[in-house]
Amino acid sequence: MSNEKDLSVGSKEVEKANKASCLKISRSLAPHPTHVFKIVLAESLTRSTRDSIWSMFEANMRTLYTASSFGWEPPKKQEELFHRYSRFILVYPKDDEGTLASFAAFRFEFEDEDDDSNILYCYDLQVSKTRQRTGLGRALVENLASIAREFKMDKIMLTVFKANKQALDFYDNVGFKMDPASPDDKDDEDYKLLSKYL
Repeated sequence: MSNEKDLSVGSKEVEKANKASCLKISRSLAPHPTHVFKIVLAESLTRSTRDSIWSMFEANMRTLYTASSFGWEPPKKQEELFHRYSRFILVYPKDDEGTLASFAAFRFEFEDEDDDSNILYCYDLQVSKTRQRTGLGRALVENLASIAREFKMDKIMLTVFKANKQALDFYDNVGFKMDPASPDDKDDEDYKLLSKYL
């Protein structure tokens, strides 16, 4: 049995958000001119969709994880990514709804370590290599912010490797700052915690 703290409870906002249906959450999504955005619970993903998510994650992140203190441990990452409270924004081209273009995996969490915060934690945001630099990443962040506001979260948080300069630049451009809980740049840790207050 895990001793890991249950972050899905602790505030009425987070508990309510975790009970919300995908249909209710999807009402926060903005229409997109060329792509379809869908909300799906981890437990409702088909095997082929899970495989598509994992393939994109591996193509984009394996090298970074292998070189990091986290190491490349697929079972551990899959357990985190497809956690029972994980929700996904799945993005498909309107002219090819069978091919995953990008995704964001997120959870609603309550953190009471330093300050009581209702958090939308983005565990992963990935864009397929053929669709990068087309605005899909920005659209995903905007939709995450819309969902977070609708469910009265205080901020969006995520973890980024310091070696991932492209991601750091992107998150800076869409309004993320280093979170107070993040390891300092002088620390030996090879990642940062970023947040965007709402």
